[in-house]
Amino acid sequence: MNLPSCPIQNLQVSARLRISEFTWQDAADLARMHQNPRVRELLMDDLPLDTTNAAQRFIDGMQRFYRQHEGTGIWRAERAIAPDAESVAQARQAYAEGEIHETLLALVEAPTWQFCGWFSLVHLMDAPDALEIGARLSPDAWGAALALDGGEWLLNQAFQTLKREQVFGHCSPRNRSAAHCLRVLGFERVGLAPYNGQQAERFSLSRARWQQWGTLPRRERQRQALAAAKAGR
Repeated sequence: MNLPSCPIQNLQVSARLRISEFTWQDAADLARMHQNPRVRELLMDDLPLDTTNAAQRFIDGMQRFYRQHEGTGIWRAERAIAPDAESVAQARQAYAEGEIHETLLALVEAPTWQFCGWFSLVHLMDAPDALEIGARLSPDAWGAALALDGGEWLLNQAFQTLKREQVFGHCSPRNRSAAHCLRVLGFERVGLAPYNGQQAERFSLSRARWQQWGTLPRRERQRQALAAAKAGR
């Protein structure tokens, strides 16, 4: 399927998450994230990206990948950082008293955006026609539902934009957080499968299930995901 070249830049996926293509300016952030042992502990493909030179080579390759395989890739993620509450209160008071214009107030109230990792939609190495989703986030971004926000965008990309009928997900058998996230997104456990020379938990999601699953409130999806985990599904 040939798609028009359309770089993804500062795409706001949710109120707290933005997605962009990687550029050379991201090399230091990418290397810094991979220097954190908590990030690398449960990775199934621990590429040596902990130096700026290695990160730059990765980014160079990814920039070519974006244009060669439109609609897929590994994208940088940014999370919204709320402004200081005291500064906002002062700005609102100044606006009410006519000391500043609405434009300046909006600038003070706007969040800043901070690099927090990546989201991926790429082809499986052992099945080039199949796609899998993935995420890699800095520890300070864990537990904020960013993985679900980004995962939902990836699935929209796979099923709506690329018109795929099935998508896969993989994680370490010890990574219960990743498995839970995949289940909340609608994936069902297939079992253990070879992955980058290791054994990974493989999950699968069909277009039909994704369409049905997406009609449920996220809280209900989380409830069913917990039940599926207890049942070993």
